[in-house]
Amino acid sequence: NGEIGAYIGAQKKLMQDKLKLSATVRVDKNQNFNWISTQSFSGVYTQNSNHTFRLVFSSAIRNPTLADQYLYYNVGRAILLGNITGRDSLVRIQSFFDYLENLNVSKLQYFNVARLRPERVMTMEAGYRATLFNKLFVDMSYYYSIYHDFIGYKIGLDLNFKSGIPDFQAYRLSANTDDIVYTMGFSAGLNYYVHEKYALTGNYSFNQLMRPDSTDEIITAFNTPLNKF
Repeated sequence: NGEIGAYIGAQKKLMQDKLKLSATVRVDKNQNFNWISTQSFSGVYTQNSNHTFRLVFSSAIRNPTLADQYLYYNVGRAILLGNITGRDSLVRIQSFFDYLENLNVSKLQYFNVARLRPERVMTMEAGYRATLFNKLFVDMSYYYSIYHDFIGYKIGLDLNFKSGIPDFQAYRLSANTDDIVYTMGFSAGLNYYVHEKYALTGNYSFNQLMRPDSTDEIITAFNTPLNKF
């Protein structure tokens, strides 16, 4: 699987070098997907050697992994599939259970899974870093992200009606969400230097995925804990 990319960036210092502005443009190409361009802009203000503020806007892409594209793995209950071609006429699991109650084919609900697309995100981040009392180092940040084509998994059945109750094969396919996904979070880290040879350190982060009013049955691939310390 081949990939290629390139980027160019520029940087400008203002206000007696206290404010640093940066901009970057990047292009990426995977052999199975189209060219995609992304951009990022940032401003870092250093009030003095003890206090620094930053504000960043960035856009980015994540190409599907090799497993997302090519996986074929039979785990017994289902076959895990990559998805660079798409899949038609799969049946929703619950509708198959409804069908089995009285063998009413009108209960079956079919759906298609489109071929994978790269995941795209736009993020705003604000941060603050400080050294206090010559002993305490603090670094805090907050971010808010908006995802399009968030990558996850969809599960469905392929039915064979050649005789009586149909044979079936369950599949779990890599797929993109049909709606917009939001994530937000913040983190804080502390280093307290008790002595020139000893320090106490700690950190905490909060990360949340949000899908307001979503009816998409996708299983999102977001394996980040809500709280981590």
